[in-house]
Amino acid sequence: MEEKRKAKIIFNKSGDKNKSTVNRVTLPVPWVRELGITEDDREVQISIENKKIIIEKL
Repeated sequence: MEEKRKAKIIFNKSGDKNKSTVNRVTLPVPWVRELGITEDDREVQISIENKKIIIEKL
């Protein structure tokens, strides 16, 4: 499967004293299914190479 989609990064500030920021991006359900990720088996490895984020199912 090769597909590209435009997405936006979500920025959330935590409620703690440090006011740290958490970033998230939503993945399309078909992509998650393609990787075989389920609610019961959802462990992934994330890495960054050459300015690209890579998500792989463990």
